Amino acid sequence: MGKMIERGKTMTELMTEQTGGRVTATKLTKRHLLVVGQTGSGKTTTTLALLSQLQQTSQTAIILDPTGEYAKLPNTITYRLGVNAYLEAGALTAPQLLRVLELPADPWLVTKLEAAITALRIQKNLLATPGVYQKRGRLASEFEDQVARLGEWTSDYDLGCLVDQVVEETVHPYPDERADYRLLGQEYDRAALNAHWDQLLALRERLNAPAMRTLFGTVPTPGAVQTELNFVLKMFMTQRSNHKTLVLDLAALKRYGQGQTTVISVLLERLLAFRLAKPGQFAVKLVIDEAHRYLPSNGAALARNGIFQVLREGRKLGLSMIMTTQSPLDLPAELRSQFPNVLVHRLTTPEEQTALGLGSSQEQLATGQVLVYQDGQEVAEGQVNLPDWWGKE
Repeated sequence: MGKMIERGKTMTELMTEQTGGRVTATKLTKRHLLVVGQTGSGKTTTTLALLSQLQQTSQTAIILDPTGEYAKLPNTITYRLGVNAYLEAGALTAPQLLRVLELPADPWLVTKLEAAITALRIQKNLLATPGVYQKRGRLASEFEDQVARLGEWTSDYDLGCLVDQVVEETVHPYPDERADYRLLGQEYDRAALNAHWDQLLALRERLNAPAMRTLFGTVPTPGAVQTELNFVLKMFMTQRSNHKTLVLDLAALKRYGQGQTTVISVLLERLLAFRLAKPGQFAVKLVIDEAHRYLPSNGAALARNGIFQVLREGRKLGLSMIMTTQSPLDLPAELRSQFPNVLVHRLTTPEEQTALGLGSSQEQLATGQVLVYQDGQEVAEGQVNLPDWWGKE
């Protein structure tokens, strides 16, 4: 194409050149960046080198770390589920909660969960009383007034009472002349409870699973202070980083693939919401390693996923994504098209290269070698080395 290609340098050298350089960490990550290649080809090393350079220029980066692999990165502020962080259950809708718990979204259960969450929000935030919100014998007008008083500040609720509150949501009037329709209900729908009892038992069991108690902060941690993840994100999004990187360690959810996917999506959706509420803030880089593991397989779910929403809408809000994956074919085409910048390590088939819009002439790269593409054009070839701090105590 008549374009000079920079070769024979390490990625660190390429990324630390002055403004006149064609390849810098700042330029590569100003827009969405995809790092792609087989396992062991150098993706993680490349990402670490990028993050190291971004830290040196005091740029804000947030790593959503599902495996805990970024623990060695220096100059980080790390929040780890079960240690010093949790996710407030009120951050999730009823369908999202069921996805995190990896339970089917039965319509009856979703409806009852939505009602139960509203009732428990009243119980905790307006009435400041432990336990379930009793609906049997309660005036409907009283309940409606309390619902109208709920606001964003009342999102939290007692997750331990959720199943018992679902039972409370089945109350209905007496079926005879004793019925009082001013009340929310007078007796429990025992037929409905019996029909859905297995679902309620499964819900109770899953909520009590160690990983879920870790996620939602219901495990006692004497002497340790836990901070809610959305609060952490909000603080990091509004206060410029000083050579620091935020790491959210979600490794406690390793066994729950669908649960991790939903949590990552919800956190990214919240980041977008923060930026929509306060546009014009400083740029933030978002990092997700092996992102193909945390994407839904169907198109409708992809459109609702936080990763895709950030890729589609984040750039105009100062949010750019650094994503790694083993093969571009693992990503939906509409998602691949969101990356103007690509770092290519070793690929195995011409189809993978074609999927990235790079043609099919790429040479076979050795471990650690990487080709740099900007706007579909190869601009540099480099060798990735671990940063100098790697392996030092």
